[in-house]
Amino acid sequence: MLKKLSIISLALLSGLVHAQTTKPDAELNAIAAKMKLRHIEIDKIQRLSPHLVELSIKGERVYTTSDGDIMLFGQAIQFDKDQRPTNLTTAAYWDRVAEMADDGRAIVYKAPKEKAKLSVFTDVTCGYCQKLHSQIPELNANGVTVIYVAYPRSGPDTPSFNNMRAAWCAQNPQESLSALFIGAQVPGASCAKAEGVNAGWSLGQQVGVQGTPTLMIPGGQVFTGYRSATDIIKLLGVNG
Repeated sequence: MLKKLSIISLALLSGLVHAQTTKPDAELNAIAAKMKLRHIEIDKIQRLSPHLVELSIKGERVYTTSDGDIMLFGQAIQFDKDQRPTNLTTAAYWDRVAEMADDGRAIVYKAPKEKAKLSVFTDVTCGYCQKLHSQIPELNANGVTVIYVAYPRSGPDTPSFNNMRAAWCAQNPQESLSALFIGAQVPGASCAKAEGVNAGWSLGQQVGVQGTPTLMIPGGQVFTGYRSATDIIKLLGVNG
């Protein structure tokens, strides 16, 4: 079976198109057929350039040559005509966060006058997560919308995991999550939105979250560990 390599940065030549979903062509169909012969189930396939194709395999992004004979694990970096890099792999992770915020799988504390967004992989039992949460009012007041992605460190089917599922199902998820952060109890519940905790855990594993809080900014750049509201505001380039 495939042996996972250490991170490989794929420098895509300038002028190549950005990642986008395209209609399958004969080449993509041929690659999909090869993956099936190798007993590799792909969720999605799309062309990044004339010579590079992106596959989604159980949520993980993998790259292959246009003939499907070489597979690469790592991060794809694309350079524009001015040689400015874009990390296509991490940008796709931010897109996933945005989707979760839109469909209720993430809990959002929206700034009244939004200037920037910040995603936080969080655990209600994490002391530094609790400290960061206490600064939500300051972040919101400075135009920072906070998107919480659940990442209970204890893993699935644990008290912390189930408590976060209950918050996701609450009539007011923001109030319930805030209650959990200060040690209050939230009545257990089950609903479709509770899948957001499972989705957050899965995404965190793919991103490589090692601890909480883990911050992600638009474009998918990741910062591990606690940062003060002042530091976050500077990081996002927001003027209060």
